[in-house]
Amino acid sequence: MKSPSLSSCQGVTAFRRWMRAQDAGRLLASLRVRPLAGYLLRGSALVGAVAWAPGVHSFFAVPLTPALACFLPGAVHRVAFAFVHARHRRVGAGSWLAWLPGLALEHFFLAGLTALAAPSGALVLGVLLIGVSAVHGRRYRVTWREPFLMVGTLVALLGAAVLAWHSQNGLLLAVVGPAALVAQVYLGSLAMRYDQARADADRLRAAVHAQLVEQQERDVGRLTQAMAEILGHHQGMDQVLHDAGTAADMMKAFGTQRGVLARNGFEDQARQLQDSLRQLQEMVKEVRAKSRRFAGTEPEAVDLGLVLESVQAQVSLRFPDVDIHVEMQMSQPPRALLRGGPLTLRRVVENLVVNACEGNGEQGASRVFIRARTEPLSGRLEVEIEDDGPGFPPERLNAPAEELYTTKSQGTGLGLYTSECLLRASGGLLHRHNGPGGGALLRILLPREYP
Repeated sequence: MKSPSLSSCQGVTAFRRWMRAQDAGRLLASLRVRPLAGYLLRGSALVGAVAWAPGVHSFFAVPLTPALACFLPGAVHRVAFAFVHARHRRVGAGSWLAWLPGLALEHFFLAGLTALAAPSGALVLGVLLIGVSAVHGRRYRVTWREPFLMVGTLVALLGAAVLAWHSQNGLLLAVVGPAALVAQVYLGSLAMRYDQARADADRLRAAVHAQLVEQQERDVGRLTQAMAEILGHHQGMDQVLHDAGTAADMMKAFGTQRGVLARNGFEDQARQLQDSLRQLQEMVKEVRAKSRRFAGTEPEAVDLGLVLESVQAQVSLRFPDVDIHVEMQMSQPPRALLRGGPLTLRRVVENLVVNACEGNGEQGASRVFIRARTEPLSGRLEVEIEDDGPGFPPERLNAPAEELYTTKSQGTGLGLYTSECLLRASGGLLHRHNGPGGGALLRILLPREYP
């Protein structure tokens, strides 16, 4: 038998796992004026249709006062929640806990109308309840491992069953209720599997992209070296062309000392030689210009501060229970040089910060610090990511990052591997350490742009 403390710990872990699967941006968007007004209008329209509208009211036969009593609690909750979170940019654990009762009240509204309606209208409302429950199951990722919304739906169904206790709709709710719960869990599980498959595909795509960028960097390096060798020969080629032109001029000068016929033929040959040398010289100039443009290709300059703040905002939405701080220990905004520009740097930093938040799959970080500064010895940019999680296993600290190696049950092991590939392709480095007080400590060294 499991102890209460162990069960509580597992419940907290499951709730955090459920929060990370939610779309906090969509929730915050639904609290704006227009979506909120749309929700209130739809609910009011449904109440008016089933309890008052001529021609429709006789089909549903729901009394107006009970219909309003079923709708108002959910509407008040939605307005109050929107008022409290109007200026919030993050959705924490407390906010998600407060949001779940609102969804349960919305289900109670539909289930209550089903219980109060006439048998013909109750069937339509029951189908609507199943559809809304299924949509919410997909949107809020309801599974048997994270059944938090399903518990609220079950409570809503039990409350509606009380209203239908002495009516003919009790049997209908006994069928509609389990169907709504099954649809909710089924679509939620499908959505979770889809999310996992998409995340795996994104990681694989990122790893392949990193390998291609690294291979391209090696190819560019070899081609650049070849072009540099060609440019090294250009000076000698110029000298040879100059000597050939001088020789042609001398031939023309010597030719003037001969007879008229010989002199004319000699001048024609000398003129042809000069034209050919001139064309060759133009061709050499063109090749030189093209090779210089190719050899001078440089990585793109990236504003380090903007990328770090963007990563902080994005990862904070996904992990609201983790405090993520960014510190810029520089007086002037630094610009890093990376192939692929801001997208590459964002992918690298986001992979490492997400890894810190997830930890080893069983224990994650509660605080992550991202510090950016200039390395005093080399002058390169240094980004340090420190967390209070479990850290790296000792045997993995000095080992190279391996594709598909991971300690997480649902991970692919591509985050660290992809980051190292992308950094190497731009001439950067990634060092792994464990902090003195525990947790992981990552140091990213990046080439920088100099004014």
